[in-house]
Amino acid sequence: MKENKNSIIKKIINILLDIFIVILGVILLITVYNNIQVKILGRDYASFFGHSVFEVQTGSMGEIIEPGDWIVVKYSKNIKLNDIVTFEHKGEYITHRVIEAYNGTYVTKGDANTAKDSPISKDQIVGKVVKVIPNFGILRKTIFNPIVLIAIIVTLFFVNQVFKKTTQEDKEKEKELLEKVKRAVTHKKTAKSESKEEVKEEKVIEPKEEIREVKEEKPEISDEMKEKMKAELENTSDMEKTLFFRMVSVDKDELSNVYEEIPKELEEQSENAKENIKVAEKEEVEVGEDKIKSKLELIQRKKKKCKNIIEKAMLIKKEEILEIITILNREEEPKNNEPTIKDKLIDSYIDAKYYNNCGDINLNYNGKNMLSKLDKLIEEVGNKLIASYKESDKKYEEKVEKNVKFLQLINHLEEDFKIEDLQKKKDTYNKRILKYIKFNDLSQQDLKKIITNLLKTQKTYSGMVKFIQSKIETNMFELKFNKLTRKDMYAVELAHNIQFSKVYSEYIVDKTYSEGIIAEDKIKVLSNLLLSQLVKDMFNGEFNKKYVVYVPDTLYTKDNKLDQVFEMLDDELAKKNINILLSYNSLSDNKKVIKTLIKKGFNFSVDMNDVELLKKSDIKELYVLDYIFISRKKVAKTNIIEVLPEDLKPKIMYEEISSKIGNF
Repeated sequence: MKENKNSIIKKIINILLDIFIVILGVILLITVYNNIQVKILGRDYASFFGHSVFEVQTGSMGEIIEPGDWIVVKYSKNIKLNDIVTFEHKGEYITHRVIEAYNGTYVTKGDANTAKDSPISKDQIVGKVVKVIPNFGILRKTIFNPIVLIAIIVTLFFVNQVFKKTTQEDKEKEKELLEKVKRAVTHKKTAKSESKEEVKEEKVIEPKEEIREVKEEKPEISDEMKEKMKAELENTSDMEKTLFFRMVSVDKDELSNVYEEIPKELEEQSENAKENIKVAEKEEVEVGEDKIKSKLELIQRKKKKCKNIIEKAMLIKKEEILEIITILNREEEPKNNEPTIKDKLIDSYIDAKYYNNCGDINLNYNGKNMLSKLDKLIEEVGNKLIASYKESDKKYEEKVEKNVKFLQLINHLEEDFKIEDLQKKKDTYNKRILKYIKFNDLSQQDLKKIITNLLKTQKTYSGMVKFIQSKIETNMFELKFNKLTRKDMYAVELAHNIQFSKVYSEYIVDKTYSEGIIAEDKIKVLSNLLLSQLVKDMFNGEFNKKYVVYVPDTLYTKDNKLDQVFEMLDDELAKKNINILLSYNSLSDNKKVIKTLIKKGFNFSVDMNDVELLKKSDIKELYVLDYIFISRKKVAKTNIIEVLPEDLKPKIMYEEISSKIGNF
């Protein structure tokens, strides 16, 4: 009877937990999606299939919409009188009723207000209210209040534990522990009587009411188990009782720290080492975070909008080179034609060093003499500028040669900047500057000042690049690069990096992050993080890496979202190094869209692993793709290899790509 009662209570608790999980799951879905849209993608509000959700803060709409209510707003161009609409005004979102309309201009008023609002245009309107969810905001705040949430979970957990029976496994553990105690207690019963007499005179430690646990095993001991152990001990001699306590390990905090003291000689050496480190740190060229941010703001004013982080990083790099040239030129004002000369040389240098694009000059970037080859490239660009010049500036050649030397020096200083030892770095800069530039009136003090300014400039601009990368990185997501069989090729997976409470089922978490509109928006997060990785590759000279990413099939039918993603990826290096993976169905259904993107320079591949029949009409589409992924394990089940023309077979990559790429 008691067991049946316990079973019913357990079922009730499980049902309550399920209901609680469903409620949390719904709120989690809305909250996470909203956070991705607002906090990561930088939008003012989230949109769900043309619908947005807002929480009302004031009582301007009277009894119809109260503070704490949630409203569902649907985007609509057809706004009529008496419609309740949400609109943007001076950075705030307001929900009021339309009381007047004049050719795209509207006047609104809150039902509980006496005065009309200022006229608004149609562009300011988010949409009209189609649903009011009473007190849902209050419910959300209440449930997600840490105290309430913890109290509910803890209460349900402990109630469940009260009615949880001890499992057979627990009983076996207790039985095993009891046997160990018995063996320990009876271990030395055969000791000599003479030893026993001597031991009796020793001070005996009497067992207390509760028996301490054996720390090597660390089992959980029930009250019943403790009673059995006490009974066993009561039947033993005093000496045998002490054997049990000898089994107990000593806690760390019970140990004496006498032997942990550091000898004075070592302590003095350690202090001297610390002082040396402090001195070295004082000599380091320091650049504050405030200076990095303020300098970055100045650069961003020159070009307010960059389409991606690569463009922003190269803008920063160009400004750095210009500032270094100014330092090397000893702050002299640029003369006639010099700005144009510098721009052409810097653009060629950036294309070669950071895009591995050397035009018609054969530059083996990964060769051992990379620096000298870049020097040669800059020199050849300078010679072409001189040869093509037709104007009357007699000092044009001299200006070109001077700036060529500046760029060649910068080429080497960028590598020297990686030297960790500061003094060695300064000595290297000293030799390098004197090798490339001939100063007529330069004192050693002036040279030291130039070197200090160079180091500060390089550190400042390096800090800017790291800062913009840190702004893109998020604790919520991280990229996983899964190696493919082809060298330097990786399948990219976007994994969420959040530890969820056990109240969320795996099903809810998977649905939240892997499907639907969140999967579509996650591709923007993936693109941002991957472009940041490409910036690292550019600065490290790693141009051979190729990355395969999957864009959800549903995105190809949504022009606005698709344009946003590919506008972000519209960079020369990104186009070369990022390959977009298609499912066969997506390739077949979206031929026109994909052809347009290929014409713009984007690269695509297709996964044919689950295709059992290839349409002949689709074969010609495969010619414009880079790779055809087919698993060796699944080839026997399909006719793909047999149907493919011979000239397409070099495109085949035997890889089960779906297991290595995210959300496919």
